[in-house]
Amino acid sequence: MRNLSSIKTKEHARALEQRDRFLQDHPELARLQSTIDHKLSNASTTHNRLVIIHNLMMDSLREMDKRLQEVLGRRRRTTCTK
Repeated sequence: MRNLSSIKTKEHARALEQRDRFLQDHPELARLQSTIDHKLSNASTTHNRLVIIHNLMMDSLREMDKRLQEVLGRRRRTTCTK
C-alpha cells in the first residue's frame, strides 16, 4: 500500500487494502489505477477530486462510444455488401 502517511481513517486503510487485493486479481487495471492516483494527487480539494474523476469517466465513455461506433460502422458495411 502506497502513501501510508495520507491514510486518514481505519476505513480508508481497509478500502485501500481492498483496492490492492482487487488489483492483484486484475493486474491489467494497475496502469489505469496509477493514472487515476497520479491525477488525483494534484487535486487540492474534494471538489477538484470529483471534477477529475468526472473527467476521467467522461473520457472513458467517449472512448467506449468511439469504439462502439467503429464496430457498428463495420457491421453496417459488412451487412450492406452482402
